[in-house]
Amino acid sequence: MYEYKVFKWRFDLNSAEDLEKTLNDYGKKGWKVFNIISNIKGNGGVLFASVDGNEATIILEKSN
Repeated sequence: MYEYKVFKWRFDLNSAEDLEKTLNDYGKKGWKVFNIISNIKGNGGVLFASVDGNEATIILEKSN
């Protein structure tokens, strides 16, 4: 069985080094990156659509 965690990351507010630290912190707790959805533009009709190209949706996975 798997557990998932989803969060948004804004590259205009945070650096790549901050993302690396965040992912490493989650990794120490057993989470791994399952998928990253980035630079999606849309009018809200698309799941996880971003209003600009600076945002990514990060999906983590962990085995129970």
